[in-house]
Amino acid sequence: MVPQVKTILYTTALGSHTRPVFRFTVGLAQQLGARIILLHVVEPLNNSVRFLIDSYLKPDAAAELHHQSSQGLLEKIHKRLEAFCAEELGTTLEQTEVISEIRVVSGLACEVILYEADQRNADLIVMGTHTGHVHTDLLGSTSRRVTLLSKRPVLLVPVTDKPDNEWAKPLI
Repeated sequence: MVPQVKTILYTTALGSHTRPVFRFTVGLAQQLGARIILLHVVEPLNNSVRFLIDSYLKPDAAAELHHQSSQGLLEKIHKRLEAFCAEELGTTLEQTEVISEIRVVSGLACEVILYEADQRNADLIVMGTHTGHVHTDLLGSTSRRVTLLSKRPVLLVPVTDKPDNEWAKPLI
């Protein structure tokens, strides 16, 4: 018996592979009668950047700068994802039945993806993965970690970044 898929967690890094993987996920959701939760994870500043900020600013000012920059960035990405979905679907998010939610969350990608899948009770996680030259390491580090650690099925959609690919246009 094939399990029912009603909720798909689609993760995106907002690169050139976003469009084909999104279109694939929408088509899959429509065939299955499922809803999509679109997730983008914003990685925190690395330690070197944090150190520079913290060494030049007073602790309160540094903390405020960290908070303001991450909040503003999350909001901007969320608005861009809303516009992207409207452009791709030809309708607003309120009018579509395929996208149930857009989430932009700060944290480590693998941890956030697995946490969101659990919290949203996702039946399937869909991620894009780059293909091209033969490598010994065919999956990106996030894809690899999610597939190894997930309790849920993970579907990896292979995409290429060839310039002649009409879908290979960056989202942002």
